Amino acid sequence: MSETIVHRNVALLKVSDPKVLDEVRAVVPLDDYVLAVVNETELVIDPQRLKDLNDALIARGMTPLLKRG
Repeated sequence: MSETIVHRNVALLKVSDPKVLDEVRAVVPLDDYVLAVVNETELVIDPQRLKDLNDALIARGMTPLLKRG
């Protein structure tokens, strides 16, 4: 099966459990960075603000894993 590429240079925040997003929202204004909701565990993040979100998470003791693909 082939994949269709719809967008390039998209930042996706993906968590294994939807409760993790609640934990992030408790310490970071996460919705300020979100462009769209894919599902309950995946959010499309504004790629121009990805560094800001990454820095905010690190400042609050969270360690995001950044992957390029």
